[in-house]
Amino acid sequence: MEAVTKFFAGILSQFDKASFALLAVIDFSAFGAIFVLALVGCIFSDRLRAHSKRGFFHIVNIFSALTLAVFLTEFTLAQSVAVSAVFWCAGYLLYGVLNVFKVKRAPLAQSAPAPVSAPPQSAAGQVRRAPMPQTEQTPPAATSVVRLEHALSIADKLLLKNLGRGDRQELEKIKTALTVLKVKGILSSQEGEALNEMFNALLKLMAKYDL
Repeated sequence: MEAVTKFFAGILSQFDKASFALLAVIDFSAFGAIFVLALVGCIFSDRLRAHSKRGFFHIVNIFSALTLAVFLTEFTLAQSVAVSAVFWCAGYLLYGVLNVFKVKRAPLAQSAPAPVSAPPQSAAGQVRRAPMPQTEQTPPAATSVVRLEHALSIADKLLLKNLGRGDRQELEKIKTALTVLKVKGILSSQEGEALNEMFNALLKLMAKYDL
């Protein structure tokens, strides 16, 4: 028992001797290594791309607290909180980068073209031309793009507010979904309806927090 006590006492004494610079390097290096591993996994693994990135957001919160503790050993409370806040914002941006990676959908198989039949001929032997079918024009997606950009801008502004826990979690889900729609580009009718619902939810949060 005495040997175990001495072992842990030795570890604590070594930690006390560690300089602020060393602790800061360990803190930032560990977080950077975790992000690089997550990024490489999202690039090369379809399973990780499809998996939720919520775990990395929890890691950002944990390392923000560790950064606050490290800087408190050398700086004042206000300075330490400011550095920790900057670290959290940077980590949240990296969390958004990981959410950009999603499993790409396989392209639809192109059907074989139907055989072209010979045009009908009149009694005089002249070929009668069939009327050209009118092609339907696809409505432009500019409106959806503008609404997506506007919704993401509103979400970023709301994240700077002092939101309640439930509202912040809902807002983070909305922003993640908006980011996925922005990467996809052209939206289906169901995705357009989902965009409208998310936009209405953002408007309610704006009214609630006086944005």
